[in-house]
Amino acid sequence: MRLPGSSEAFVLFDDARERNPAPARLYRDPVEVICANSLEEVQPALDRLAEAAELGMHAAGYMSYEAGLVLEDRLLALAAGQGDRKPGMPLLWFGLFEGHRLIDPALMPHLLPDPATATVEAPRPLLDEKTYHAAFARVQDYIRAGDIYQANLTFPCSTRFTGDIMALYAAIRPRQRAGYGGIIRTGAHNILSFSPELFFTNVRGQLTARPMKGTARRAVDPLADAALARELEQDAKQRAENLMIVDLLRNDLSRVSRAGTVTVPDLFHVETYPTVHQMVSTIRARMLPGLSPIDILRVLFPCGSITGAPKVRAMEIIDAVEAYPRDIYTGTMGWIDPNGDAAFNVAIRTIWVEEGSREGRLGLGSGIVADSDAVSEWAECLAKGRFLTTAAQ
Repeated sequence: MRLPGSSEAFVLFDDARERNPAPARLYRDPVEVICANSLEEVQPALDRLAEAAELGMHAAGYMSYEAGLVLEDRLLALAAGQGDRKPGMPLLWFGLFEGHRLIDPALMPHLLPDPATATVEAPRPLLDEKTYHAAFARVQDYIRAGDIYQANLTFPCSTRFTGDIMALYAAIRPRQRAGYGGIIRTGAHNILSFSPELFFTNVRGQLTARPMKGTARRAVDPLADAALARELEQDAKQRAENLMIVDLLRNDLSRVSRAGTVTVPDLFHVETYPTVHQMVSTIRARMLPGLSPIDILRVLFPCGSITGAPKVRAMEIIDAVEAYPRDIYTGTMGWIDPNGDAAFNVAIRTIWVEEGSREGRLGLGSGIVADSDAVSEWAECLAKGRFLTTAAQ
């Protein structure tokens, strides 16, 4: 078999982890495309997605972060004021498919083009460190005033590349080893995701979320690297940040779950990736009867790990202090089967490229709390972008 060519719209979900990767899912030849180019079109588009599942169609695509502004009544005023921050891509794009093909994960590297035919530059922030420090100070002012406990402060970067989009994906894929990555090609935009973070899955009514909050850089020396992982696992500040988001997601999940079923079976687990260690927790719940994955999206989106806590106030502050729209960054990519099973990522470590361009857009960010340090947070953001060019050790 071969992967689709550059002229074909398709969606690929790809697990590039070295241990026990899941089969890839390839969706091609869409029967219909559901697209929202304005905030007014987001809710009707979600309605059409819910109807498509009832008609036996498979759905696969993405939602941009800004689509979340119309899913919460309190944020509708922000949605109305987005004229000067128009996103660079559709807010929502899903293809409807008659089915999908599962691909053995061992075959994926052989189906992609030669990675040596593509090169990519290190990401270049679209704001300077001084401007970042000013935004950071505003966030901490809100925290000291008691508005929020935490906010995720982000900024966009640009990155130049050469070669085919698929070869670019093949080149970056082993540098991140992401469990929730993939490719979306719409014909107008290309999304390459190397996300390590699961937003949620639904498997026969069992909901699972795995928020990621807490980061440490890798070291070349194995002993020093193991020590950094242990320090992250035991770091009181990082644990407190992670726990804030776990509590937020527990509350969100309780709105769509049977009473007493929300549990946290794994807390403060450290996962290791080629360039960083990350702290991850797992939350599970049983979905209320009669709900669909679209209902879950409407309640949970966007993921609390990339907003802050409390969630709605954090989103208002993000709108006030961030100068650029996030687009697909911190949104979600995912699929829905007709039986209601579904999986969505948190679209971090994700690049989007306009068709025909040789420059991609990548977002970087981190969680800010009362005792955060601006210099350290800037450095953490840049460390998260090193997967583009740093080979796995």
